[in-house]
Amino acid sequence: MAVAVPEEPSYSVPVAVAGPSQSTTGYPSSEFESSSQTSVEADDPGDDSFQPETTSSGEEEEEEEEEEDDDERFTGKVLVDEERIMSLFKFCQVCGEAILDTNVHKFYTGAQLKVKWQCNGGHKDTWRSSPDVRGMPEVNLQAAASVLFTGGTFTELSEWSKAMKLHMIGTTTFHAIQKAYLHPAIEALYQQQRNELLARVFQKQAPEDDDMWPQQLPQLLGDARCDSPGFSAKYCHYSFMLDDTKEIIHTELVQVTEASSSVMMEPKGFKRGLTVLLGMGLDVEVIATDRSPSIRKMMRIEHPEIKHEFDIWHTAKGPFITTCGFPVEPVRVTQSYCSSAGCPSFTMCVCDEHTWTEDGNTYRCCHLPISADQRRKTKWLKSDSASFRTLASLVQDGRLLKDLGQMGLFMHTGELEVFHSALLKYMPKRQHFSYMGMQERSHLAIMDHNENIVKRRQATTTGALRHKRVACRRSGKWVIQKIYKPRTTDFRHRLMDMVYERRQDPDVQYKAPTSSLDQPQPDLPPNIAQTPAPPLQELLARHMSRL
Repeated sequence: MAVAVPEEPSYSVPVAVAGPSQSTTGYPSSEFESSSQTSVEADDPGDDSFQPETTSSGEEEEEEEEEEDDDERFTGKVLVDEERIMSLFKFCQVCGEAILDTNVHKFYTGAQLKVKWQCNGGHKDTWRSSPDVRGMPEVNLQAAASVLFTGGTFTELSEWSKAMKLHMIGTTTFHAIQKAYLHPAIEALYQQQRNELLARVFQKQAPEDDDMWPQQLPQLLGDARCDSPGFSAKYCHYSFMLDDTKEIIHTELVQVTEASSSVMMEPKGFKRGLTVLLGMGLDVEVIATDRSPSIRKMMRIEHPEIKHEFDIWHTAKGPFITTCGFPVEPVRVTQSYCSSAGCPSFTMCVCDEHTWTEDGNTYRCCHLPISADQRRKTKWLKSDSASFRTLASLVQDGRLLKDLGQMGLFMHTGELEVFHSALLKYMPKRQHFSYMGMQERSHLAIMDHNENIVKRRQATTTGALRHKRVACRRSGKWVIQKIYKPRTTDFRHRLMDMVYERRQDPDVQYKAPTSSLDQPQPDLPPNIAQTPAPPLQELLARHMSRL
């Protein structure tokens, strides 16, 4: 088995010598002449709720006085084999006397190893592989915080620890630490950063007398992300992003029981989120969403003062159409048609017809003249072909032509899709989380996104921006790609400090209901079923396998 121990422990290590002749080597002997240290059962007097679960390989350990913990941040850790640690408990570092195996007892409190020893000379002490934070092993607190703050799950941590044969905290301890210390820390830092972002937005939208600082009303992007595809989603996250800085300013979590169906979670999240933002005082000028009929009607009736744009990217990402055996992307078709909306130039141009007569007037395409060589190499469509009819039906679609009037600002939610990909790190779709867990994990993803959205370009010593050559998988051509500096995760260090400080607060009691995050939540049923559960025997009687 393995044990995680700090690189530079600030607490006493009782044994580190090979024989009596080396009794003065290692740590100063004065560290081992103090009174006995914390035992397995010793708790912080101010935290009666903390009752660590222990496993022992020897006799029951007697209660001893607890030594005051040093007020310091987390130290580095290394993995050490249990045999290597126990081999150090052979001789006393104080007097050099031998320590019999019967006088050495080891105990585990989660990931912390405690060894109680007594030498033949009468010296005794308790060695801990990790310091305590108000009676709780620091390594237990740090293990739970590290796995959550990096987007992991306890299942992954537990399986990795079992494969490594590494002693680790249990699921009960993890969830208790998460409720009492981790979720409140995440919410506190998220609200702090969100308030700072809102302050900058309010400063921009406030009217200024100076012409050098004109008023800038916020323009938002909105899009939803469900926890599973299809019509069986349980949760829906609707996020609002600032169009200028691409920072997430607000997010709403909707459970399917709050809406009539999983499809209606998106408009409900949009409505609730926009109501919150407007209630804060944001004077939203423009908001861009997908072409959802429910959101379109909501904006037209309830918020006519806000300009509603449609996401050009959602419109253009439909299936490819094929002309003459070559795929044509709808985005190019849409952009080309937008440039000549209301005239037949596009559908005629693809057939190599660049002039036409309308109402007695002759018109021509606005592009440059096509050379004979270009005309010969281009694969033109025939006006009576199936490919041309498919293309014409696409660009002349009535709904598309109607919606073009709400795409004039060319706003898109591509960066929101990037954020949704980042959400998969913190909220994988293959695993279920509670409502509170989904909410706080989304806040972690937002803090990660907002910290790194302003990508910092790498430069050479002369100041030139760096690039790299990349082969495009689709076209097979070589292209240039920008090189950015590595991502930063400063928010995790701040979260670790807040967790440490929260554990040191005597008013925060471990496993106490008052220590959990007190956030207003919608009135949710215990499960998403609409009818009470029938008796188990009744379900077994009518169960029928599909095979």
